[in-house]
Amino acid sequence: MNKLTILFLFIFSLNLHALELVQSKGEIQINAPIDKVFDLVSSPMNDHLWRSEVNDMTTNNEEVIVGSWYREDAWIGIRKNFITTTEVVSINAPYNVTFITPKESPFYLKSRRFFEHQNGITTFKYIVDFDRKMIKETFGLNVSPKIVMKLYSFQMKRYLKKLKKILEH
Repeated sequence: MNKLTILFLFIFSLNLHALELVQSKGEIQINAPIDKVFDLVSSPMNDHLWRSEVNDMTTNNEEVIVGSWYREDAWIGIRKNFITTTEVVSINAPYNVTFITPKESPFYLKSRRFFEHQNGITTFKYIVDFDRKMIKETFGLNVSPKIVMKLYSFQMKRYLKKLKKILEH
């Protein structure tokens, strides 16, 4: 084999294992102090209050600190019990917290939650990056990420509005 063929095969094999991420994001302004918003939203143990797909959540630590993990059981697509475990990899209270799936997870997911406060209003920004292969796993077929993101952005808007309602009342 010549060097060009070997190089082509090497690059091709890297692409087979490349992670293709899909990103969804949303944000909402909440008329509440940043600490109140952060306290509720930084802990996935509260996600069932505002994220309608969450069936159950368990953790190894009630405190949100680096190293804490959260096991989410959620109804996503056709999967009534899709299990995802994430771990806190960074936290800067009350401004941001980041969760990532452990290396041994079948799928990659990163959840970032950002908080800013100005003039009595807290802006909560929620960004989720996930492995495109999760789409096939949760919907049963390889749906276009654009279609999934349209559906998920509608869902995200709904639960951000629910979060706002909870925190403002």
